[in-house]
Amino acid sequence: MTNVDSGLAPAASVARPISVWRQRNFLAMWSAHTVSQFGTQITFFVIPVLALTNLSASTGQLGLISAMETLPFLLVGLQAGALLDRWDRRRVMVTADIGRAVAIAVLPIGHLSGLLNVPLLCAVGFVIGLFTVFFDIADQAFLPSVVAREQTPDGNSRLEFSRSTAELAGPSLGGLLLQLVTAPLILVVDSVSYLASALLLNLIRTPGAQAPQPRTRTRMRTQIAEGLRFVFRHRTLRSLALATGISNLVGLGGALGAVLTAYALRDLKLSPGELGLALTVGNCGALLGATLSSRLIRTVGLGPVLIAAKSMSGIAVIILATAAPARAVATLIATTGIMACGITVYNIGQVSLRQAITPTGMQARMNASVRFAIWGTLPIGALAGGYLGSVLGTRPTLWMIAAIGLLSCLPLILTPDVRTLRVFPVQAAK
Repeated sequence: MTNVDSGLAPAASVARPISVWRQRNFLAMWSAHTVSQFGTQITFFVIPVLALTNLSASTGQLGLISAMETLPFLLVGLQAGALLDRWDRRRVMVTADIGRAVAIAVLPIGHLSGLLNVPLLCAVGFVIGLFTVFFDIADQAFLPSVVAREQTPDGNSRLEFSRSTAELAGPSLGGLLLQLVTAPLILVVDSVSYLASALLLNLIRTPGAQAPQPRTRTRMRTQIAEGLRFVFRHRTLRSLALATGISNLVGLGGALGAVLTAYALRDLKLSPGELGLALTVGNCGALLGATLSSRLIRTVGLGPVLIAAKSMSGIAVIILATAAPARAVATLIATTGIMACGITVYNIGQVSLRQAITPTGMQARMNASVRFAIWGTLPIGALAGGYLGSVLGTRPTLWMIAAIGLLSCLPLILTPDVRTLRVFPVQAAK
């Protein structure tokens, strides 16, 4: 029996399998990610701009909209993990893509019919978040079935590169489209992207993929408890969950996301096009991070790289808080670049590490438990950021965000199993 609180053994030398770029199933999965991420990044840019410009939303309302998108991770994240260890993960991802396509299409329809308002944005955000819970947990649990387990770092790197590329071009494309058509109609692009993703996922045929498990008498509550115990009794998983949860509380999906658009458009006097341009150029840092992550880990060691990458977001927000209208674009570019590079390197490392030390049969429950901890802080952070931005102002709120972001490194620093880790460990799949 594996002791989940034991130290980690270094990886053994194995023959390198065929490149993931030459594997048809991975290419289908990667293509689905790319198409979906482009539409999603356009949506993330357009919705707050839509709320500000078309609906005159307050900072608090922006925080509420952002919170509703991530609230489902608190409500059903653990249950989804237990169910996804029984269900066919690919089919769940396809169903979730179709559901998100339908949900996002409600916004253009609401705009054309004159029914678009903040409550509708909140409701659609919640539904999209609900499908995203199942998609994201199934997604990370599915990758080890698409590629060999020793190739999961390579696979995650390619998927992160896809996300980074979408982050690079998405805001710029969204800003350009906003100059041509109204914001709600741009969301049609996202709806189509989810449908395209579903079609691509349907092309995947993996003989070794996880199949639906037979129904058992095991209660869902018992399976959820097993996943939580596995994560929080494992020193490495526990520290990753704590560090990521704290940073997400004040990150782009949390407090920072609630105030960033209002800060840029109102305080720094930028246009949506200028904001999109700054985010686009800055997100080149994500491409740099995705390209260099493997080399950094081999050279410096996995643990030190995770700690350094995690600290970069706090440093970036300090720079953001000093921005002035005269140099707003340059400051946003620097801020976004530093943050994007750090987040990309950290995500590649921590997701691959989690997958490496988790048995196959526990992957979905592990992901659900971790997601519950790290995504569960997002709605809290978004609501807090929106409230503090309204009461204190956006700039003081940014200084608070920066301080908490830097503190997110502490769980990693205080955990020897992470701090001294040099390479990805190996644990037999079970």
